[in-house]
Amino acid sequence: MSGTESPPATDAVPISPVELSAEAAAQIQSRCMLLGLFAAVTYSVANLALRGLSKTDGGTGWDMWVAGTKAFPTFAVAIFLFTRRRLNGLTTFPEWSLVWPIAVAALFNQLGGNFAFQMSLRAIGLAISVPICFSTIICSGAIMGRIILKDQVSVRTAISIGLMIASIAFLSSSATSRASDTPETMTKAALSVPAGVALSMFSGICYGVTGVYIRRAVRSHMRVEATLFLFSAAGFLVLCPISLCILPMSTITAITPKEWLTIATAGTFNAIGFYAITHAMRFLTISRANVINASQNALCAVGAVFLFGEQMNVIGIIGFALTIAGLLALDRR
Repeated sequence: MSGTESPPATDAVPISPVELSAEAAAQIQSRCMLLGLFAAVTYSVANLALRGLSKTDGGTGWDMWVAGTKAFPTFAVAIFLFTRRRLNGLTTFPEWSLVWPIAVAALFNQLGGNFAFQMSLRAIGLAISVPICFSTIICSGAIMGRIILKDQVSVRTAISIGLMIASIAFLSSSATSRASDTPETMTKAALSVPAGVALSMFSGICYGVTGVYIRRAVRSHMRVEATLFLFSAAGFLVLCPISLCILPMSTITAITPKEWLTIATAGTFNAIGFYAITHAMRFLTISRANVINASQNALCAVGAVFLFGEQMNVIGIIGFALTIAGLLALDRR
């Protein structure tokens, strides 16, 4: 997720370590949980960097440029891993029938997930957009998991989805426009609060849907390196060229060293988080990974308030609490 890219929200049974003792299996589970927590922290850092790059008057081209360039570190890591495997005489991609669905999902993830999320930051900020996005990930992932993967939706998961829907309603009601804080920057590029909420929800839907395909990829014959390459290439090689057709070249040349450093920070921490969570997803249940990943909500909210001065009223706090309650209600078996 962008930095919000989260594990898919379904309840499929995870791959179990084959022919391992109970103690060894428990150790692997513990390591994967630590990887999941580490991914949540790195994603939070990436989200804070993306918030620093969002401009109320930046426009669509700038949002797409940030979302595209953020994918470069992951793309570079994937190329390095591919090259190493090639030099060792190993294969990189499985058969085409497994590759093309993930490639389509990667494009959908970048355009509908990362790009839409970056636009939502421009409208409503980080403290509200992250929990709205994350709640939508849970709901859409569970629904798509049921439809595509035939996963069972338990009573606890159904309760969780209900709490998530309620949290979206509260958070949407509490959202305020960032542009209103700086009226001198209000231009045609500014987005309204309803647009920001809708974009945040749309990005969550995209993350939830593509998350199902990520889970299928990393738990089948698709190597993590191939998944990293497809998702990062869809961002760097698709979003960046399109953004250059929209964004004036003067805007690119005017990017400050601090902004380049912030883009690099967002991309690097996003790459680390994506690499960690794709490895963790091999042995963690989806619901358990989602509970671990819930720390993103708290970390991003605290960072948004203290670093960027975002406000969260009582209604927003209630919505935030409902998000956490929904995550804790998930069936974690």
